[in-house]
Amino acid sequence: MSVPEIESGNAEWVMGSREWSLSLGSIWFACLLLLGSVTIADPDLWGHTLYGLRALEHHVLVERTDPFCYTEPGTIWINHEWFSELSFGWLWSQMGNTGLWLWRNFWLCMILIPTWIAFRRSRASLAGSVLLLVYGAFCLSQFVVFVRPQLVTFGCFAWTLLLLRDYVDRPHSRWIWYLPVIMLFWSNSHGGFLAGVGMEGLVLLWIGRGFYQGHYQQRDFLRLAFAVTASWLVTLINPYGIQLHQMLWDHLMTTQIVREWQPLWQARQALLYYVPFLLLVLAFFRSRKWEWIDLLLIAVVAWQAVSHIRHVALLAIAVMILLPRPITDAVRNLFPNINQQWSGIARLRLRSVLITIMVLVILGLGAHTVFQMQEAGVSPWEIGVETQSRAPGMPVAVMEVLQKEQLAGNILTDYGWAQYVIWQTFPESRIAFDGRYRTVYSAQLEAEFVAFQKLNQNSSTATPLLDQYPTEMILLPTSQQTNGYLKNRRDWSLIYEDEQAMLWLKAIPRFQSTIGRARRSAIRKPEIPKWLLFPADPLQLEDSLK
Repeated sequence: MSVPEIESGNAEWVMGSREWSLSLGSIWFACLLLLGSVTIADPDLWGHTLYGLRALEHHVLVERTDPFCYTEPGTIWINHEWFSELSFGWLWSQMGNTGLWLWRNFWLCMILIPTWIAFRRSRASLAGSVLLLVYGAFCLSQFVVFVRPQLVTFGCFAWTLLLLRDYVDRPHSRWIWYLPVIMLFWSNSHGGFLAGVGMEGLVLLWIGRGFYQGHYQQRDFLRLAFAVTASWLVTLINPYGIQLHQMLWDHLMTTQIVREWQPLWQARQALLYYVPFLLLVLAFFRSRKWEWIDLLLIAVVAWQAVSHIRHVALLAIAVMILLPRPITDAVRNLFPNINQQWSGIARLRLRSVLITIMVLVILGLGAHTVFQMQEAGVSPWEIGVETQSRAPGMPVAVMEVLQKEQLAGNILTDYGWAQYVIWQTFPESRIAFDGRYRTVYSAQLEAEFVAFQKLNQNSSTATPLLDQYPTEMILLPTSQQTNGYLKNRRDWSLIYEDEQAMLWLKAIPRFQSTIGRARRSAIRKPEIPKWLLFPADPLQLEDSLK
């Protein structure tokens, strides 16, 4: 295939498929290295890995009830990420951090390979392809730096969108029968498969409309209908059946306190989050090459991205797969003279120099971050844990204090720290609430937890989490306003504080010795490096300092 063509007498920035493939391939590989250069532990990584290890140890697919909390002990647990966690547990038990790193980078490839295919099929110019790939990669870098099951959704969403869009153009394609295969894996790995269900439904309606208008044949519509129906049915092949769908819809319809579930306009975010929206404006206002099906799909994903920050990543993927042709046309319309002058064999060497410079810049950005992390003791194939900030920083210093003071009990902590606390303290201790939300906890407990986080020094009312549940220890970020409320309560004592976290104990007999030591300033602040390697165990820290 010659990529791209010269249309209507307008020269392109690419004069042959070999230059296109070599140039864009170099940029593609550089973006892959940039995205995979640094890996940071997601706040839930400890939980994901532990749940997989426990399933392997107990020879089960899932644990039906939750063993980790004291607020609602034995509650039903519907784990929509069970297969990803099983993979995490096995990989970590076999290869340690390297196994999890390889899993993350595999899904990076599963995100970027469909974009390459989309560029070729749409006969995109080198300029348009580079624009989409580079800016899309920089936007995705904000989301893929963590090892998390959500990466499965990113990869499966990319492949699903590619297959659906290809079927719109080529209804005879047999690749559509891979949809059920993708969905079976996706629905057991992460709850984001609902995004794929939605995309399939929209394209099915589009093809049905086209059949009614005579643009498609009956067999085209029926083939897609069978593939989509099979894709939807296989989502029921999971350990929970229809209960999985019920939980996910309840989870999706509930307002959450997690930053990634907040609307784009309500939370602080990187400017790179707005890149997909700028590319959308460029494509739909400076080009006439887009089609209504692209507008429909993009509009739905963009609405989700505005509603929930975490869906900005899906929008970046959708833009790269659906808009190569409009972006190519938009670039040509914006810079007609440059497009004309830079085409042809005469400018081949200069184009090669520019591509080389761009590759070096991308690799340089990745290398700069790698060197910084290497100086902190985190190699590119390792998973770093930051120890000084709020989540994703983890309270390693407090964990060392807990172990040295031999403290155990029912712990109420920040949802971003809870699964790290589970990893470090279970089974001696239990937690009140964690980031699994509606997969485990009731709406009432979630509301009580949110209300607790809103308490401040001016609050004087009782709170169920302290006055109705058997909470014995509280671990909160130092910046959280609830600490002001705790200072006014005589039944709680602050025993440890640093720039990151504060640890409170309930004034009960078995803690009196520790409370007395705290009042005598006998509990020392541990010396903790800013970066450690996952899982950042205090014992690992002691070994590294010897």
